[in-house]
Amino acid sequence: MPNAKTVRGSASDNKNKKTKIVPKHAPQKQKGYMLSALLCLAVIVVATFIFTAVYANNYSKIYPNTYILDTNVSDMSEADLNQYLSETYTTDKVKDASILLNCAGTDLLLNVNSLNVQYDNKATADKVITSGKDSNFILNTVAFLKRFSEPAVYEPVISYDTNVLADAFNKVTSEHETEPVGHTFIIGENKVTVIGPVKGLKADRQAAANEAEKQIKTMLFSSIDLVPKSTEPDPLDFDVFYKWLTSDAENSYYEKTDGKIIVNPSKANVQVDRKVVKDALEELKTSETNTIDIDAIITQPETTSQYLSEILYSNQLSTYSTNFGGSSAARANNVKLAASRINGTELMPGEEFSYDKTILPRNSQNGYMAAPVYVGNKVESGVGGGICQPSSTLYVAALYANLEILERHNHSLKVSYLPPGLDATIAEGILDFRFKNSTAYPIKINASANNGVLTFTIMGYNPNNVKVEIVRSSKNDIYYVTRVVYENGTEVKREAMTSSKYGVPEKKENEN
Repeated sequence: MPNAKTVRGSASDNKNKKTKIVPKHAPQKQKGYMLSALLCLAVIVVATFIFTAVYANNYSKIYPNTYILDTNVSDMSEADLNQYLSETYTTDKVKDASILLNCAGTDLLLNVNSLNVQYDNKATADKVITSGKDSNFILNTVAFLKRFSEPAVYEPVISYDTNVLADAFNKVTSEHETEPVGHTFIIGENKVTVIGPVKGLKADRQAAANEAEKQIKTMLFSSIDLVPKSTEPDPLDFDVFYKWLTSDAENSYYEKTDGKIIVNPSKANVQVDRKVVKDALEELKTSETNTIDIDAIITQPETTSQYLSEILYSNQLSTYSTNFGGSSAARANNVKLAASRINGTELMPGEEFSYDKTILPRNSQNGYMAAPVYVGNKVESGVGGGICQPSSTLYVAALYANLEILERHNHSLKVSYLPPGLDATIAEGILDFRFKNSTAYPIKINASANNGVLTFTIMGYNPNNVKVEIVRSSKNDIYYVTRVVYENGTEVKREAMTSSKYGVPEKKENEN
């Protein structure tokens, strides 16, 4: 019996053991299934990505979801795209188009052809073809996939004359715009008058330019409104202003900018308390007249801009004329052309003048014609014949203006329009007529060639009442010129100019 019990006890134990084994091993099998499924999924994902990556990196056409404006160009080949661009974007389609500009009732019809519009189809194609494509394998794949959710929209690449467009804007807005003006200061003898800022009216040119560019790109032309809106001037920086106001007095001076001489403003020194100025500017905000006076101690500069403006070109230093009434039409053209290129020339003190450089190269492109010229002791036809009459006439005017002559050469033969010794010939790049503004003030050369009379007048400032006398003499076929200079009626200088010797013409002398 004890053995039987033992056997039964063992069977019962085994049975119990079997029922306990099942729950221990079932989760392990489930976990294995999940790992296998995940592994398979990962393999599928990796395989899909590799397939997509290979596909994307070997995709030769334009990426999907790619547009030029509203046109879908996806999957086009490079050849197809180039054909589409060449047929769609061409200047022939816009040459007769116009944009109507309007500003407060003023209209201007702008011909698109005047803007010199160009469609750069090659640049547009390059942008579209390379859109989203990268040399990096991964980045290229990501860009390809991203394109399915985010479209890429491109505009045609264009160019046009922005200056013509800006000029058109200026014309249509000119009667309706005013510039905003910031604080204005007038420095008197014992006070500073402050005029408050004034608003302006300005149209938004950038917005109008953007709209014009959009219309050119879409080839859909309509009107563009430039609406003048109230515009505030730049605010006053008090610290900068007060520092400038109380800084040392500054003399006015002349300066040459873009060939024109201007008077730079002078500045007085103002002694005034900082708080006084600040309080006055606050009070100005409520002033009915938009003006306020600030009492101050004023120290004026030695040279004011008013003085320099008054004396600039206030005196005629000299004037001289010669006659070209008997010239041929071609020679007269050359005389007038050379004179016109000198007219209005302004020279700072110490600045040199070159006749050869000023009248430009003598060729047909610059407007010169063939006319008689001196070649040695002969008279021949050459482009620019007659240009030595202006140089000679200007030489005499420079002598009488008491300007320093740097270079002068006489002709090989005597000329008919001036006494011997007073002519000045040139040869392009070889012989020149040059002089210097040797006065202490700017000078201006005025030239005219009307009704057969050529005149040069030199303007400047002559505080010492300088006058010049020209004395001519000759000996042994050599002609001498002496310049005698007087100041306030007293002779101060005698100067011998270059002498002249002329040849004998081989044939009948013609005018040069």
